[in-house]
Amino acid sequence: MKSKNVFWGILFISVGILWMLKALGVIAFSWCVFFKLWPLILVWIGIKLMPLSDKWKIILNVTVLFLGIAFLLILSNSKHCNSKWAKPFWWEKEWRTTCINEEIDIDTIVYSNRNLIMYEDNIENANLKLSVAAGKLLFTTGKELIAIREATSSSKILINSIIDNDNTVSIKAEVHPLGKIRHHNSGKYNIQLNDAPVWKMDLELSATAGEIDFSSFKIKELDIESNASALDFKLGNLYPEVRVNVESNASAVEISIPKDMQCTLKRAENNLSSFTVKGLKQESKNQYISDNEDETTGVINIVIASNVSSVEIKRY
Repeated sequence: MKSKNVFWGILFISVGILWMLKALGVIAFSWCVFFKLWPLILVWIGIKLMPLSDKWKIILNVTVLFLGIAFLLILSNSKHCNSKWAKPFWWEKEWRTTCINEEIDIDTIVYSNRNLIMYEDNIENANLKLSVAAGKLLFTTGKELIAIREATSSSKILINSIIDNDNTVSIKAEVHPLGKIRHHNSGKYNIQLNDAPVWKMDLELSATAGEIDFSSFKIKELDIESNASALDFKLGNLYPEVRVNVESNASAVEISIPKDMQCTLKRAENNLSSFTVKGLKQESKNQYISDNEDETTGVINIVIASNVSSVEIKRY
């Protein structure tokens, strides 16, 4: 039996098993780490040149192979992959995600499974704190409690959750594009949320494009902090009393609201700049209200930051 035949057989079997476990989500590692393990090639060449019997060469080769696998898993959990090599290879799935768990109190229960958190029937309320550096967001319903899918560019996606009590879960999620952000290549992210719980959302959006549609979810509270030049979002009628707070550097904000929901709007009073509101009637200084009070199934109360100069309420 030739030692090199045994070695290559074990090598291909090990790579195949690792690849399968990675695809199934059992383990997580980055292919880019292979480039940092290139010195192992010199080690294997040295073993081949040594005047040893085939038995000892097999033992040494297998030992080095398992050490390489251990280093692969260790380095993949650290910050050794830069943006150049962290991009997905052509044979990997289109949506590539990475989850890095943060340190959380040992007494709490933490669910973390790459880019998603599974839904459980006892969850009635969910608190989401989401931070997105740049990109276009699409909110859709899904079977999981939350899942974040990436459509175009390579990003870090971090999700953690803590069970506050028997029926409430708090979720912290962050999306950070890797490398330089370009307007024509900004990320497109599908945020899949389960539509069963009542949601409280706290969103930090550095730069987003297009309308953000929340109409499919029971939203009780929505806090949006945005640095985008314009902000456009849509609300639904699945919860009877909705509180919305908007902190934005955008001069113009557009909000779409169902016709059967009453709407009130208040502007912060710490700014003397001009302020215009379309779609609502002015009730008093910095106070606006819709004219459908007798035909509503609920109310949406909106507070707008002082630096916003124009708000348009659209009905659908």
